[in-house]
Amino acid sequence: MRHWYDGYRFGDEEVYNPWSVVKFTKDLCADREAFPSPYWANTSSNSIVRGLVERADISVRGELEALIEGSTIEKPVHEDITYGDVYQSEDNLWNFLFFTGYLRQTDRRMVGEDQYIEMAIPNAEVRYIYKNTILSWFDQKVRNMDLGVLYEAIDHGNFRVMEEEISSQLQETISFYDYAQSYYHGFLTGLLKNIGKYRILSNRESGKGRPDIILKTPSIRGRAVILEIKVSAKFSDMEKACASALRQIKEQKYDAELRDEGYTEILKYGISFYKKECMVRM
Repeated sequence: MRHWYDGYRFGDEEVYNPWSVVKFTKDLCADREAFPSPYWANTSSNSIVRGLVERADISVRGELEALIEGSTIEKPVHEDITYGDVYQSEDNLWNFLFFTGYLRQTDRRMVGEDQYIEMAIPNAEVRYIYKNTILSWFDQKVRNMDLGVLYEAIDHGNFRVMEEEISSQLQETISFYDYAQSYYHGFLTGLLKNIGKYRILSNRESGKGRPDIILKTPSIRGRAVILEIKVSAKFSDMEKACASALRQIKEQKYDAELRDEGYTEILKYGISFYKKECMVRM
């Protein structure tokens, strides 16, 4: 209950979200094994958060990533903001998020005549709103994006262009999964969802294991593509990680099932990620 719905403060009193507490308690009365849900998130459009995400430049994207990871940001206080002023500046938008409960105060200080608030995301329920808003924004962004250069590079074995295009997209997005393999897997799958000429298979059994992503044309006279992903602990390890991914494709015989189906042209890519950098080898 505390993890999901606590985190607000009215004056000197710490306050839980009453709506969500009542709803969760009602669900628990009906089912002792009920999971917490983002009840408050489902009562509004969360357009303020969406407005921040859609307008985010590189600085705001970094601040959003820090907030979702549990860090704080500091902004000047503007207590006289009205709804009509929200989108006039980034500071106004951050302040409105604070005054409407999407951020909470962790500290406050005075500098000359100006007040500054240190803010954080209140709880898991509100963090869910930020995450889902970002995922929805990224999905919409990919739909409107021209990724033809990336798709053509995959098709023609141009791995240098592939890594440039993927790295470029990483710089433009907002990440919040601590750069784990699942984050990169979802990110790359999202970029490929509109590739058109290929079917996308994710984590399907093939050979002795489960390749991360397989692309294959509907006709076996076309081609298939195997993409294996690794996450590097250091930038200097990215080349080794690519080699490890390619070695895994070979040792686990990820191409065996594709060859049994009749595919003769199979491209194999080892892809390594380090934060917002990508390296591709084939």
